[in-house]
Amino acid sequence: MEELQFKIDGPKFKDGVPLPMAISALNSFQSIVDKTYLVTVNKTRITASEREKFYLRATEFKQGSLLTYFDIALHGIQLGLPLVSSLGPQDIWSLTKDTFSMLKTVCGAVQTGKEPSYEFNNAGDVSLHIGDEHHHYHGPVFQIAQLALPNYRDLAHLLGNNKLTEISAGQKTSSQHDIYLNESDRGAFDLPTKIQKETTELKCEVFDFNKFKNAGKLSVSSAGQEIPPGEYNFSIFGNQDSVEYIYTLLKPQVTLFCLIEESISPFGGMAVHKLHITGVGL
Repeated sequence: MEELQFKIDGPKFKDGVPLPMAISALNSFQSIVDKTYLVTVNKTRITASEREKFYLRATEFKQGSLLTYFDIALHGIQLGLPLVSSLGPQDIWSLTKDTFSMLKTVCGAVQTGKEPSYEFNNAGDVSLHIGDEHHHYHGPVFQIAQLALPNYRDLAHLLGNNKLTEISAGQKTSSQHDIYLNESDRGAFDLPTKIQKETTELKCEVFDFNKFKNAGKLSVSSAGQEIPPGEYNFSIFGNQDSVEYIYTLLKPQVTLFCLIEESISPFGGMAVHKLHITGVGL
């Protein structure tokens, strides 16, 4: 597979690379590629041992902007998808760039009041219809898109505000970017939302919390709850003390009470946009 490049650029990089911004962009990008991996191996989380087998490997950094050349390391992976017997780095990247294309298309449609519809054939591949517009994707792209949407939203939100003007990724020798976002794409993955009126009880694991922003991320692993298994952004509702939430990081499972903020899903129906935590259970 040809070496790939990942680039972020903007006024903030004029006098050097601001590490918090660079780390945030690189983390979001790794998370995007991780979602492709998770769907192809039919798992919900990458374990420490699996991370030794699958990761992005940077080979060189360039100054001026943050430009890094990288490849996809993939060693001894057991696949979980039916009808797929082998998988290489090129397949991972092809699915990733197709997912970007689908998400830009369907999120743009929802933002303009259009409703995407989908048809699946016997091989699991999907046809996307938006009015008279038609697109065709391999089946895993639909699943990856559902998982990766929050990560693309986080990445796009780094743009603008006189900080970043470009985020791109693709083949090192190609003038065409497989993934490209500029300042006008800051809201490309944002969707209309509404907050439920009733409080929901949720059993989950809190794995990230920022006490300065009173926000973090949690993981829901057990089915049969108000929201499906997955990772979700959350914020503390009102002016609560953050100490109790810091302690939740030490526990494998906690009970939280929350108001669910939903968005119109580009995949049909409603989807969880964010959780507003009102309290911690016993």
